[in-house]
Amino acid sequence: MHAFINAAAPWLNEHIKSFIRRHVPDVEFIDDFDEFPIGSETVFQWCDGWELNQNFAALNVAKNGLINAYPSSDAIARKDFLAAVVEYWAAKRPESSIRKHVPLTVRLTLDYAEYVDEALMAADDLSLLCSLEQNENKDPQDREWWILKPALVDCGAGIRLFSTIEELASHLELAENETDDDDDDDEDEEEEDERSEEGSTEVETPSDTEKNKDSSFFPTLSTPGLDTLDGLVTATGTLSLTKPPKSQLRAKKPQYVFKAGGRIPSAQMRAFVAQRYISSIPVLNQRKWHVRAYALSLGRLKVHVFRDMLALLAAEPYAPPWENPSLKASLTNTALQDEEEVVANESMRDFWEMDCGDAESELFEGRPDWKRHVFYQICGVVAEVFRAAVWTMADKFVALDKCFELFAVDFLVDASGNAWLLEVNETPAFYQHGVAGPMALRLMEAVVCVTMEHMGKARVGGREDARVRNRFVEVLDETAKLGKSNITEIMPM
Repeated sequence: MHAFINAAAPWLNEHIKSFIRRHVPDVEFIDDFDEFPIGSETVFQWCDGWELNQNFAALNVAKNGLINAYPSSDAIARKDFLAAVVEYWAAKRPESSIRKHVPLTVRLTLDYAEYVDEALMAADDLSLLCSLEQNENKDPQDREWWILKPALVDCGAGIRLFSTIEELASHLELAENETDDDDDDDEDEEEEDERSEEGSTEVETPSDTEKNKDSSFFPTLSTPGLDTLDGLVTATGTLSLTKPPKSQLRAKKPQYVFKAGGRIPSAQMRAFVAQRYISSIPVLNQRKWHVRAYALSLGRLKVHVFRDMLALLAAEPYAPPWENPSLKASLTNTALQDEEEVVANESMRDFWEMDCGDAESELFEGRPDWKRHVFYQICGVVAEVFRAAVWTMADKFVALDKCFELFAVDFLVDASGNAWLLEVNETPAFYQHGVAGPMALRLMEAVVCVTMEHMGKARVGGREDARVRNRFVEVLDETAKLGKSNITEIMPM
């Protein structure tokens, strides 16, 4: 077996390799993918999400192989698509568990603050518009609050709280910003026209050869505007078909600029969701928290939930948004905290070991097993969401036998003990600090065990192997129902 390990968290690479060696002692690790044998019959790849395009080529020809990503998992990972999946699935299944475990979520297409009214009226669900209009005549503490999330941006960027149309508009970019840019362009054009009319200065212009030399570029499938034949035909400049260096092959995320307390660059993003805000929650050391569970989706289609879970805490003491509008008090995303803050404030804790103090007496009327009950809810909701995604959006959740993917699934537990699904994150971050580091290692060991089992390479029979395998709970198996996929090759995007 040939294996290529280049995880998004580099500190895990050597650990993953050691876990693989326990099952396949003669595995050959390839550190440079350019040297990876394309004709290898058995391959295992664990790579950074940015490098997946070239890695699929080796998987296509392998008889037995696995790679740590599906060709598309947008139905799960994109907030607007996930909202659509829940809406479609629950519409015909009133008994579905996701009805009472997913907050009301409205998909929005937003651009400029001046057009918020039109965007709210154009939404598929008018619940948000009605709620905001009713809130106008209510005191802040009596309003129904909402949380705005960009559909494609992670790490808590661009999230805002609002309860009225005016508050929502205040979070979005103004159209006048673009108007100012247009005016500047018009002024530049007028100055150029004046210079050309005067003809007083003779300006040297580069030759056509020099122009072509300066504007030459390497077209790739990841180059914006060149992913279709029309783009290639209409492109200008000298086109070179030689392979560009790796630095140019690596796709880059759009660089959105989110200023603290500033307006969201909505003209660049457009896709948002507004989710009903849950304010009645138990606190941990006076801070808001949510549960992070890990779901492993394997092949076509088995889903497992990791038994160990994290409790992620906000940076500041919690108060309802009408009393404390600070996002650091309302958002539990650890990406909003510095590394030193996470360690000093113990913002990551073991869910099973944490002590909510007086809040525990409020959960399930003082039931001592409320954590176990929360875990059972999480298992059921994860199974239902993945089943819904693969059946309602098969084009946006492409489950193939040679693929697996690890997701971080975030749940908020309210004061009644109900677990609410907030979002699903692909390629989750893994930290070395505190309880998070050892938990990540246990997770990686279990993932390797389950994936090697899927490939028929797992070492079985030992007590230790069984213990590692049992860290995962299988919550869904749709293999027999989905049947065999007719996709035989994964092309680069």
